[in-house]
Amino acid sequence: MHTESQQTLSTVTGLLIELLADEGNDAPGADTCTGSSVLRNLGVDSLLLTRFISGLEDRFGIEFDLEDLTPANFTTLGSVCDLVEHCRQLPTEATQDGRPSAVVAASPSPAAIGGGDRWWPKSLEAQLLFCTARLSMGQEHVQRALAALRSTQPRLDWGVFLDLATRHRVLGLVARNFDRQCLGPLGTVRRSTLRATYLYNHGRAQAWQRERRDLLAAFAADGLSPVVRKGSYLAQYVYPDPAMRYMEDMDLYVTAEESEKLISTMRRLGYRQGSDSLDRRTVEPLDRETALFWQLNVTALPPFLRPTSDPYVDMFSVDLRRDLMEPASGKSIPAEDFRSRAKRVSLASEYAWVPSDEDMLIDLGVHLYREATTLSSIRSGKDLCLIRFIDLAQWYLRVQDTLDQDALIKRAETYEIAPELYFSLHFGDLLEPGVYDPELLRRLRPADLRYLDAYGALDRQEAHWPDSFVDRFFDRHRGERVSTQSALPRPRRHWTDDHAGAEAAGQK
Repeated sequence: MHTESQQTLSTVTGLLIELLADEGNDAPGADTCTGSSVLRNLGVDSLLLTRFISGLEDRFGIEFDLEDLTPANFTTLGSVCDLVEHCRQLPTEATQDGRPSAVVAASPSPAAIGGGDRWWPKSLEAQLLFCTARLSMGQEHVQRALAALRSTQPRLDWGVFLDLATRHRVLGLVARNFDRQCLGPLGTVRRSTLRATYLYNHGRAQAWQRERRDLLAAFAADGLSPVVRKGSYLAQYVYPDPAMRYMEDMDLYVTAEESEKLISTMRRLGYRQGSDSLDRRTVEPLDRETALFWQLNVTALPPFLRPTSDPYVDMFSVDLRRDLMEPASGKSIPAEDFRSRAKRVSLASEYAWVPSDEDMLIDLGVHLYREATTLSSIRSGKDLCLIRFIDLAQWYLRVQDTLDQDALIKRAETYEIAPELYFSLHFGDLLEPGVYDPELLRRLRPADLRYLDAYGALDRQEAHWPDSFVDRFFDRHRGERVSTQSALPRPRRHWTDDHAGAEAAGQK
């Protein structure tokens, strides 16, 4: 048998063994399976056959023609391998949804897998997360994920992996890829856990969709036009499935002119400013010290919360921001500027204003920088969050052909935010080489790069990391290594996980 045929048989056999194990069936050893092994004798029934076919398409990057799905082609492992190799040799044809038909997808582009200069995390858990936390897994990602799952020395720590996925807010995205790619072996309990996570995210996304619709309708009825930021827009327009992106809240820019009226509308809709109680059933009002802190140190308003009986969302949260920059930065990009360049789109069956393409990139990039470098985020373990890098990269890929790079550079210079924006794009390029235009990076690059390893500047307590970005990105304990305290006054009340540590950034 040719080497290519042997590799095909090995991959097909490995997939079948994984599926049999997931179903709780006795799986044969790979060394006992040959091309003449009959699928029915191996335990393949009609239901498992459907998953087997779907798994073959995902694993090999092909799509079978309906006329090829005959019993004769799925009698033995050998007949399956023959069909797979036949499909891999056919010329590429695109289906209506753009997916290659009956052919292995073209080799992944540098933007898809990071090119030849790819760095990989050190631990198995981080490698598996890095491969599965993406909108689309290339063949290299699938193979590396399978290698991590099958490793025995060292063995994957499933608890550490789930903790990493949760910290980086990508568990729903990971769960979807595990199911789509039939990654394993997992076992029924673990696979069910991931599937339950995805279904929960799906229910949560639908609940937020309904809430956004009602909020936007109320804003329009009251003549208000806040600008919708970040996830509320990205989940619908960037992610092919809203359940892939966990939704915590709704972020809005509000102008000074509309601020009081919008606050009145929020209160009429049942929202209150404060912190949620320990049982997340009520909203506790702000004490004076906390209210003064927000007024003096944060350009966002204290969060608006509304308890709900929805099984997927305990508390709806809406954040209103008057300026992208915090007072401690000495810089300002007021909500009025975002509103003046905003565009009107359909969102949650209503119309909404969202930042321009260039402003969205600025908003995502500066927010990422602030979260990555403020002491509150670092100490709570939410500073380096993979979902923010995914948001930024996917938005750039969506608009790169129409992005006005000159306008972006001019705004970065006008608002003096080139360092913040370069920080996010630079480290994003390190994670996924080839995504961003090198010329854009060159134009944003500051002369002094020492700030890239600094943190605490907004807290007036600057320090530098002793290790590299890639070493600390998946380090779950990096916050414990920071003993520096913020020089800013701190509110007496500690917020729940969703709103913890507002003392520096006022953002989650």
